[in-house]
Amino acid sequence: MNPNTKRIVDEAMRDFRRTGRKQYRKRQFNALCDALNDIFDNEQDCRGEIHSIGRRQFIGYWRRHSHLKLATLVARWRVLCVLFEKIGMNEPLHPKKALKNTD
Repeated sequence: MNPNTKRIVDEAMRDFRRTGRKQYRKRQFNALCDALNDIFDNEQDCRGEIHSIGRRQFIGYWRRHSHLKLATLVARWRVLCVLFEKIGMNEPLHPKKALKNTD
């Protein structure tokens, strides 16, 4: 993740990390950063910019992590929704929709 994207994520998620159960929120924030780093590492057309992430990148991410339980994927999707709402982007693709076509 490039420094500009890291700054955007940190600023947008500051309130999220500040409220609620601290350990849970910290774990969710770390999962969010891991998900973004995975997308940037595996999807070359993003170039480390969060505004370049779209439907195709999420389909690739959900398929790469299809070995995880659906509840885990939905928890990661929820924290991605919080981030995308705070930075003014559309809601990311739900994992159920992306994984439906893999069978």
